[in-house]
This record gives sequence, C-alpha cells and structure tokens, in this order.
Amino acid sequence: MKVTDGIRRIIEDWHDKGVSPEDTAQSLRIPIDEVRAIILQAHPAPPQPKRPEFLEPRMSALEETADVRDNRKES
Repeated sequence: MKVTDGIRRIIEDWHDKGVSPEDTAQSLRIPIDEVRAIILQAHPAPPQPKRPEFLEPRMSALEETADVRDNRKES
C-alpha cells in the first residue's frame, strides 16, 4: 500500500503521543508491518556503544602498591 507524506506525519505524531502501532494501523487501515517500518524510519535505534579499550596501568601505580605491607597481626 502506498503511504503518503501526510499519513507518515500522522503515524509519527501519534507515535510521539504514545498511540500504539496496532491502534494506529487499525485506525488508518494500514498493515501493522508498514506502520512499524515507518516508525523505525522516523526513530532509528541509537548505535550500540563501543567496548572500552583496555588501558594498561601506569608503572608508578604498580611500584607504589609493591611497598604496601600486610598489617594483619598473627594470632
């Protein structure tokens, strides 16, 4: 089914107002798959965050921890 720009705007407006895709499809007599496709085109999913790269600790931080002694008392 050919959807005009006016119908696209109505679908986007109703989606922004919280109307479900099922109700929109039923009211406008458009297939539900087409309504969902229009919503996805108007509001694409955000990109997935990139995994952080491993950063090696500075050498000075490793040297400072080597000087730490065990403070526990033996029983």
